[in-house]
Amino acid sequence: MDNMRSMTLDVVVPLYNDEEVIESLCKTVLSSLDQEFRSVRLILVDDGSSDDSYATALRMKELHDSIEVIKLAGNFGQHRAILAGLRSTSAELVAVMDSDLQDRPEHVPSLVQRMLEDGTAIAIARRVRRMDSLRKRIFSRMFAATSNLLVPFKVDPHLGAFRVMRQSVVKQICEVKEHTGTPFSMLYSLRVPYSAVDLERGARTAGTSGYTFKKSFKLASDRIMTYSIKPIRLAIVLGILFGIFSLAIAGYSLVNYILQDEVVPGWTSTVFVTSFFGGLNLLFLGILGEYIGRIYVESRGIPNYIIQESTLKDDESS
Repeated sequence: MDNMRSMTLDVVVPLYNDEEVIESLCKTVLSSLDQEFRSVRLILVDDGSSDDSYATALRMKELHDSIEVIKLAGNFGQHRAILAGLRSTSAELVAVMDSDLQDRPEHVPSLVQRMLEDGTAIAIARRVRRMDSLRKRIFSRMFAATSNLLVPFKVDPHLGAFRVMRQSVVKQICEVKEHTGTPFSMLYSLRVPYSAVDLERGARTAGTSGYTFKKSFKLASDRIMTYSIKPIRLAIVLGILFGIFSLAIAGYSLVNYILQDEVVPGWTSTVFVTSFFGGLNLLFLGILGEYIGRIYVESRGIPNYIIQESTLKDDESS
């Protein structure tokens, strides 16, 4: 623990319509960690909230010098908000956590201690029990199962965003010019060693989760389409199988015609086969189109986000 008390810590928290929890969040983070590290700074990133999250965060900034606030120009998504926060860090250690206090700030020292003991650059909380809604748990399991099936690397479904990283890793994450992927998925894809710490995840202190099915689906598609070509290979395999199936049907029809001089008529089977293969072709074209679209987005070089306002100095928020 002595080594930990000599280190500096930045805590990055993305906000989205979190007006109800911000005051409690700030007080809990600072009171829990102030005595554990040489210095603690809390960086709040407002991801285009439609409520008074930004104004509330600014009020907390007025009360605590160790709080910094970044306001993005729109809703760019949780992982881009996290990236904006990471690019504003300078401490030796960087923690990332959700705003709803399901991730407990007092667990940060446990993550840091495990990281120091194992000699790794990252420590991630592994949820042994979670108090989320049934819908959110279902979305989470669907996301994990689908992505693990279609990407070349496996991710423990009980791992979340709550983690601590060394600044050396954070700096390399921030240098990557990638628009369609996410920072944490990139680390998993590179198979960067990390320590996993079993922690209980509590219930939300207020408000409701903003993680909808649409957002879960987008996160899964970002991980799959950015870091894997398995969907294309699956399309190739299915194309070959159904091609063989089509040849078998053609052979059967030809033999039936030669031996019996007739082919059994049937509009139903014809329409079914035509529709099925037509839909399959459209699916494969959609997969290819998704990859091409992502190549186009990456080639444009547009920024991941736009910062509208920030309490950080210019050299810190660049």
